[in-house]
Amino acid sequence: MAGRELMGRYRVGDVIGVGSFATVHRAVDERLDDTVVVKVLAENHSLNPEIRERFIAEGRALRRVASPHVVTVYDIGESDRQQPYLVLEHADRGTLAERVRELRAAGWTAERADVLAVARGLAAAVEAVHAARLVHRDLSPGNVLLRTGPDAPAADPLPGGTLPDDAPSAVVRPDERLVVADLGMCKDLALSSGLTVAGGTSGFRPPEQDGPGTVDTRADLWAMSALLAWLSDGADLPRALPRALRRSLAEAPARRHPDVAAWLADVEAALGPADEAPGTPAGPAAPRAGRRRRTATAAVVAVVLGAGVGLGAGLGAAAWLDDRPRASAGAAGVAISGPASAVVGEPVTLTAQVTGADHWVWTLPTGAYTADDGSVELTASTPGRAEVVLEARAPDGTALTAVHRLDVIDQG
Repeated sequence: MAGRELMGRYRVGDVIGVGSFATVHRAVDERLDDTVVVKVLAENHSLNPEIRERFIAEGRALRRVASPHVVTVYDIGESDRQQPYLVLEHADRGTLAERVRELRAAGWTAERADVLAVARGLAAAVEAVHAARLVHRDLSPGNVLLRTGPDAPAADPLPGGTLPDDAPSAVVRPDERLVVADLGMCKDLALSSGLTVAGGTSGFRPPEQDGPGTVDTRADLWAMSALLAWLSDGADLPRALPRALRRSLAEAPARRHPDVAAWLADVEAALGPADEAPGTPAGPAAPRAGRRRRTATAAVVAVVLGAGVGLGAGLGAAAWLDDRPRASAGAAGVAISGPASAVVGEPVTLTAQVTGADHWVWTLPTGAYTADDGSVELTASTPGRAEVVLEARAPDGTALTAVHRLDVIDQG
């Protein structure tokens, strides 16, 4: 495409993004004298009626999303070469990936206000996408943009969420707002075209998008947690945050948060009030299981995200996630005793064996937590494999973790 080509009333300029199916250009709306973005379907894909219709249908669907935190679609058109294009809102402050890269080059690591600003803006955007009965399916630092917008709220209110009232963020500045772009949208065209291309960005792609399968809104929750984990690389943040993120990083969608509001509530609770020291317990009391022995009052143990979570090419595995837990450290250790199998509908009891640690946390197959219980009783409702995790912290700060897997069978 020649530089400065006129496409409809839009003067197309520099290329600012290239994907498998489309190219994104900065452009000028000559009628309104305003900078916009024009996303053009590749010429070869424009000849495929199914991909072509999918491209246009996705643009129309985005018009249903009402949020200042989602890039707006202004127009849909077609070039002289019969290439459909979308005209999108221009985010003039660049991408989240670029902002974080610049900050890290200056020695920055994320503060509580940074994580909250990104989490709240991201949650507002994704909640609006889900309300429009859409799944983004490609949330990553390159698809989260920053735009000048001092008159826009920093986040839309969500059930269970609050508006930011914290110190300014270096990531999302006071005169900016976070917006989620659909620059990866065309990667999902393969889902309806018969092509075998994985949808999403490596490191931020939930396991169900690695191949054919059912994808629902919980795929976005996985990506949101992976994105916050990436943002928190090397940061000195409350230890409850990795545990909050871990829930929606579960491989099975059924074990993740049920929706965006629940995800945000857990993240906010994990980060705690502004004057809380890192490592201090935060958030509401966890759901209880089994007989309660005593109430946890000391630091909640740190939890690392699953070892299978990659953080994208060139992004590197977050050092913040590399506090690898062990079953023992010195005289301290954790273990779980109990049966290796269970029958649907019949309760089983698992017992904690903890030495050298005063407090511990169980993570149950439902994603619920319970602290300092000597044992938990579980009753499976469906066959399959269930996983129970017991976590504590040794006196020297080492994270201790034991994992017990139950093979659940149905004898009915």
